[in-house]
Amino acid sequence: MRIHSIEAIAVDIPLSRNFGGSTYAVLKRSTVITRMRTEGGLVSEVYNGDNREHGPAIVRLIHEELAPRVRGLNILETERIWERLFTLSHTSRDRKTLMEAIACVDCAVWDLVGKASGKSVCALLGGHRERLPIISIGGYYMDGKTLADIGREMEAYRAAGMAGCKFKVGGLAPEEDARRVRPPAEQPEPTSCWPWTRTAAGRRRTPSASPGWSSRSTSAGSRSRATGTTTSP
Repeated sequence: MRIHSIEAIAVDIPLSRNFGGSTYAVLKRSTVITRMRTEGGLVSEVYNGDNREHGPAIVRLIHEELAPRVRGLNILETERIWERLFTLSHTSRDRKTLMEAIACVDCAVWDLVGKASGKSVCALLGGHRERLPIISIGGYYMDGKTLADIGREMEAYRAAGMAGCKFKVGGLAPEEDARRVRPPAEQPEPTSCWPWTRTAAGRRRTPSASPGWSSRSTSAGSRSRATGTTTSP
């Protein structure tokens, strides 16, 4: 089960409106699709990331730098494959883009291993659960969006079974953002999260909005006491 070839393409999909946060704009969604084939005809196809600026550079790295290093290797030698790729990071001037390219190839390898063994990647990595709680990302800044709209948005997430919401703040004055946070914070059956918001200007408390069913964060990220996990933009 040796690697025969690797293909990658960068995909950009324009959006009809801006889905950015307090410090950035999202006018398109982007990803890299990676297809890996074995000499026996097994094929994996995965997509990775949301790099809206360097998709073509990631694809070039996969084709020109990474594929030649792993072609002919056995897909079951996952550590050997990883080491061959990671060695490039020691001399790369753009380590971030390189690591994103490596992630594309690494995910394709694991997808092939799963298909070859008849197991999900979750099972291969030792996972045993069939269901996990997930959170949504909401509270985006949009022209004309009212507090009532925010309340309905949060209730829709709850009705869909979400465990919480990473709520966008930091684009307005703390007092204005506190009013935006209040509707989800007043939802019934609140779960714990940090009672402060963190903005580009630093940590600021919003005492008028008690912690509730939301994780309020911006580009600095936040940490949820309920789950012990860190979220980033």
